[in-house]
Amino acid sequence: MRRVLGLVSVAGSLSSAAGNAGCSLRNFCNGHGTCNTGAKECICDMGWGHSSEVTAGDISPDCDERTCPTGRAWASLPLPDGHPIQECSGVGTCDRTTGACACPRGYSGSACQRLGCAGDASCGGHGRCMSMRQLGLTHAAAPLLGADTVYGSSAAAAWDADKLWACLCDSSWPVGIGAGETQASEWFGPACTQRRCPSGDDPMTSADETDCTGKTTPYVAATATGEAGNLCHVDCSNRGTCNYGTGVCKCYPGFSGHNCGQLTTAPG
Repeated sequence: MRRVLGLVSVAGSLSSAAGNAGCSLRNFCNGHGTCNTGAKECICDMGWGHSSEVTAGDISPDCDERTCPTGRAWASLPLPDGHPIQECSGVGTCDRTTGACACPRGYSGSACQRLGCAGDASCGGHGRCMSMRQLGLTHAAAPLLGADTVYGSSAAAAWDADKLWACLCDSSWPVGIGAGETQASEWFGPACTQRRCPSGDDPMTSADETDCTGKTTPYVAATATGEAGNLCHVDCSNRGTCNYGTGVCKCYPGFSGHNCGQLTTAPG
């Protein structure tokens, strides 16, 4: 019985080699393709240089090197529908042994197709990692644009809508340019690791610094202005120093309260 199995195994190997006999100079396609006996060329499998892959013809014709995942190139001459498809999105290095992309710092994803935060864990525990497409449709991110909007008006304009990612930081108060909303979030910074202090009106002025009706602060786009009842954020009522690590005010002498909005000493 063992002899019969051995003969079958040998016969199978001979049959496989015979099927690729025309590609003997191609090392019989290295077991990762089939041979076009007429042209004596290998037709490589997917992941090994198949003709449908963007790297076809650029790597070994012997099907002995892996191809890597692809994505829209970060830097290249644009096409009508955006940047062309490239291996490792044109910024990473392909490991021909494993078929995995090695991405530069800041880039992530199997094809290095993402730039920015790599997940909610990248947002310091106080935010959500979202794509530009998602941010454009999120009301809490409205101060970035002035209104909820679809990112990009065409495929060419929005080619990077799912490639660029950023943290949308948390806030215990509503954020936006509408009535009762504040034009700045509680947590801020690229990784949402900084915290604004309690806001308040400056007790030493006649104007209400927290009134952002018709105003544009540094936190919003130049075209966005606060609606009636919109609020500006004024750390520590302008009468203290904010510790952005803790979100706690250190009031100047003569002022007190969680937002330093109380005058404890009459002006001299």
